[in-house]
Amino acid sequence: MELFDNKVLKDKEYQSHKVFPLLDSLIEFYNAVYMMGPNFITNGIMSGLLNIDNVVCGSLAGTLDSIRIVLKEGRINDAYALLRKYHDGIIAVIYVNVYIAENYSLNNIVVEKIQDWVNNKQKLPSTEKMMKVIRKHKPLEDLEKLFDFDGLYHRIRRLTNGNTHYNKLYFMWLNNNMIYNPNRIKELNNIYSCTLHLFIFHFSYMYSLNPHYMMSSDYIDALDLNQQPEEGSQYWVAPYVKEVFEKYIVAKQPVIAEYLRIHLGMEL
Repeated sequence: MELFDNKVLKDKEYQSHKVFPLLDSLIEFYNAVYMMGPNFITNGIMSGLLNIDNVVCGSLAGTLDSIRIVLKEGRINDAYALLRKYHDGIIAVIYVNVYIAENYSLNNIVVEKIQDWVNNKQKLPSTEKMMKVIRKHKPLEDLEKLFDFDGLYHRIRRLTNGNTHYNKLYFMWLNNNMIYNPNRIKELNNIYSCTLHLFIFHFSYMYSLNPHYMMSSDYIDALDLNQQPEEGSQYWVAPYVKEVFEKYIVAKQPVIAEYLRIHLGMEL
């Protein structure tokens, strides 16, 4: 019956919104990270997996794909709830890397708290506690100052929490794709902005903590073939990293882009 038809499936403005190309691009990036690198063993763990960031990026690709699917169907409230899950995953993996950086040493080659998490024996702290650790990480204090964690990122968290917990009846209406809702495009704009800012947060911290993760395969490929690597090739950046850096960091947050160019020592 027409009464129960999905009102967004044939809405050209909705279905062609810029949020969908963004999600496509980020899913492709995270899948590339999962499939093509990094292949370095995460310090501080001895069993369970090879590289934590690889595993998490594969999961984040799935979460963003779920957001894309439910948005295409007009389930905007569900998309916000999944966006909170995306945020949770980012905070968790950055925290793990920061905690390892602060606790790993030659005298402590197994960071037990993280090893237990990998082995499903221990939970990570709350997101609030993890963010405090992330923000206090001294080597990245200059990067932390470039992010509006108390303003913008707090509002993103509040918005996604509100949708997850149904803090307003309005949030329930957002999941109904059978009604006319004049706010749908505005909500897609919000989701686009939230997703982009969360990605910039993840990209900047992931590679600031482990700059070698963005290295192209040329240097290692040459060594594997018993050839002399081209001079400076250890500083070349993988094409999939370069693409999103130019498209979303340089274009949207040039100050952060300049910080990364200066501090990472890679040819961005």
